[in-house]
Amino acid sequence: MLYLTGISVSVYLLILLIAKPKKTTADKILTAWQFLATIHLVYLYLFVTKQYKEVPGVLGWELPLPFIHGPFLYLYTLYVTNQQKHKYRWIWHFLPFLVGYLMWIPVLLQSPEQKLYTYEHGAPGYKVIITVLTIATIASGISYVSASLVLLRRHRRNIAGQFSNTGKITLNWLRYLIGGIGVIWFFVIFYLTEQTLYISVSLFIFFLGFFGVRQEGIFNRSSSGGQPPQPLPDEDLVLLKGMPAAPATQAAAVLMKNAAPEKVKYEKSTLTDDDATEIHGRLVKLMQDTLLFKNAELTLGDVAGQLDIHSGILSQVINSKTEKSFYDYINHLRVEEFKRIVALPNNQNYTLLSLAFECGFNSKSSFNRNFKKFTGQAPSDYLKS
Repeated sequence: MLYLTGISVSVYLLILLIAKPKKTTADKILTAWQFLATIHLVYLYLFVTKQYKEVPGVLGWELPLPFIHGPFLYLYTLYVTNQQKHKYRWIWHFLPFLVGYLMWIPVLLQSPEQKLYTYEHGAPGYKVIITVLTIATIASGISYVSASLVLLRRHRRNIAGQFSNTGKITLNWLRYLIGGIGVIWFFVIFYLTEQTLYISVSLFIFFLGFFGVRQEGIFNRSSSGGQPPQPLPDEDLVLLKGMPAAPATQAAAVLMKNAAPEKVKYEKSTLTDDDATEIHGRLVKLMQDTLLFKNAELTLGDVAGQLDIHSGILSQVINSKTEKSFYDYINHLRVEEFKRIVALPNNQNYTLLSLAFECGFNSKSSFNRNFKKFTGQAPSDYLKS
């Protein structure tokens, strides 16, 4: 009964994913992954309960299924963080999955009785194929988990250059998801039993479906289409007076084009130091006059629009003139504003959190983390001193 519950919940989450409105490409990838993962779970159920003996005709089709999880994890991470560059290159990631079936064709063509005998007693070449597939599966799992972690780390670095509040888009849950797959591979390599594998896969599928249903597109706020705008070439990142600013999604595409350090990212830019100084002066004046940083949802594209310049140029100016990312630059201004208003006599009756929200922070954790980062003290300790 416990095992059937796992399958039931998995099917329920699959239905929720299918019914999710306004699905992005990442949602579609996740739905396909959840569907195949549910099928895989059903096969694990048959082996855990020994019921595969009653339906030997379905045997054989499950063996290459472990090859799909690594590619799906990588592709989902790639699309949910908006780092995809090539539309159809994802097909190559599933080549090992197809090769696995080609290697397994002799068993797939057997009669149900022959399949059952092969599984229970072996057959010529059976152990060799199993060994090859097992080694290849483990290598695939480790490789894709590592590659997905690299994508996620790059994403966290990219959003710091575009958003002033990153709490909802840091994708911490995805880091846990990747870690969960890593734990499953640990069991597969070092402590494989049918029961532990079934339980760990069930918990993973619950986590995958639950958070996948809740996840919204990171750049949906300003994106009107399914595909993100194409990034501009580096040589086009020049300061043009009167040039309309790119929206937040365009900034995202530009800044995600290259994950190299800032000096490499902008080495082809024609922006001069005098131009950068002039833009920085306008940026400082804009923040002083409008207190734009108090907008909790402020993005790099929003500020670039106010200055009437390209987002990539503004990012370069902030990095070169303040040695901060956009995220750190805006939150440093918020901390300084908090320090100013908390000392005003008419604010003594307000809580620290309410004043923090007034300055543009959108959560207690974000406020405490940034305040300590820029002052070296917790807010309460700062007030005491």
